[in-house]
Formats: sequence, C-alpha cells, structure tokens
Amino acid sequence: MLHTFEVISLDMFQTLVNVDSRTEQIWRPILQHHFTEQLAEEYAQSLLKVFFTHWQELRKSGQFFLMSEIYERSFIELFNKKMIPFDAGEAVNILFREHTLSEFYDETVDFLESIFKNHKICIVSDADDAMIPYFYESYGVHLFTSERHQSYKNDDKNTMFKELLKFYRINPKHVLHIGDSVSDILGATREGIVTCWINRSNRVWEYDVKPDFVVESLTEIEEILMASNSKVV
Repeated sequence: MLHTFEVISLDMFQTLVNVDSRTEQIWRPILQHHFTEQLAEEYAQSLLKVFFTHWQELRKSGQFFLMSEIYERSFIELFNKKMIPFDAGEAVNILFREHTLSEFYDETVDFLESIFKNHKICIVSDADDAMIPYFYESYGVHLFTSERHQSYKNDDKNTMFKELLKFYRINPKHVLHIGDSVSDILGATREGIVTCWINRSNRVWEYDVKPDFVVESLTEIEEILMASNSKVV
C-alpha cells in the first residue's frame, strides 16, 4: 500500500518522552523519609491501576473530567489505602510538574529533527495542558489536548482526531498517527487515519482493530517514511 504522509501526529507520553524517568522525583517528596526506589515503583504502579479504574468509571458518566480531577481522586484513594499523610492536591501538582520534565527517549530529538523537515507535526495527548513538556513550542507543533477539546482519544465523539483532520483540511490517509496506547490506534483508525503502534516493551496486541504499522522505536518510523511502498501489518 502506497502512503504519502503530509502530517505526522504524535502521542506525547511514552511515545516521545518517558514519564517513568520521573518516578523518583514524584514520590520522594510524597513519601519523604519513607522513600525507597522499590516503594516508589510499587506506589507508581498502584496509582496507575487506581487511575484507570476511576477514568473508566467517570467516562461512563458521559461527562468530561480533567486529568487533574481524576488524578486527585486517585491519590485520595491510594493515600487512604496506604495511610500516606500527604495532600492529594499537592501530589497532583508534583505529578504534573514532573510530567513536564519527562526525559526524551534516546532517539526522540533526532526523530523530530528529521521529520520536521518534510512534514507538518502535531501532538495529540490525553492530558491537561499543564502536563505537557514545553519543547513542542520550539518546533512550532500544533497541540491537541483533551483539556482543549473536552474529549479523550477514542471516546464516543472521537473529537480530537476529528479536530485534527479539520485543522489540516486533509485526507486522513495522508496522516500518520503514532502512539503507544490502544486509544491512539482505535481512535485514529475510526477516522481513517493511518496508525503506527510504538511497542517499546514487547507487549501483545489483543484487539481486533490492528495498527497499520508496529515499531519498537521512533527510529523505525523514519524508515517507514522513507519507503514509498510499505506493507500494512
């Protein structure tokens, strides 16, 4: 199948930057003298599980909630369960600040420099604006966040990807969306956008709707873009 991509759409977290690189900085001020790397990792994983439970429940309500609201509820539940004497609102502030400081993956900068020359670039992220690292501004990247559009990737309205196509006035087959989550692939596919799943940790894809491409790093995407004739996986 021949692909000519004009717009490269990118997820942010765990695609361009690694949130896990800030685990210590998030949990050290929360746990204080109880901090250990092992405990921080344990609580980080527990927080994610609680977060996704709240997120799914709140999405069923049909209302939009900011990430800050969902994370605050999640911290409250986790702190109560683990008897951590720390303010949930302040924990959210720490979490968001550290999100903005997430480290690039090794290949991110070279990848952005490469695709910036010949493509329009945008970021589509399920995030509040306060979570987004600032580097995107230096590339003149257009930003689509859940806060700005009061929607999440792959929700019932699929607003974020609809807005992307409207903004660029482009055929979806000329857009490549790259992300690490199921929502990235399912949401973009529903709008006819070509998708690439970045699978850094050797996970198994368990859904009927398949990504058009599967890669383990951003470097492999440069090869896809250079090839004028690529097979759909």
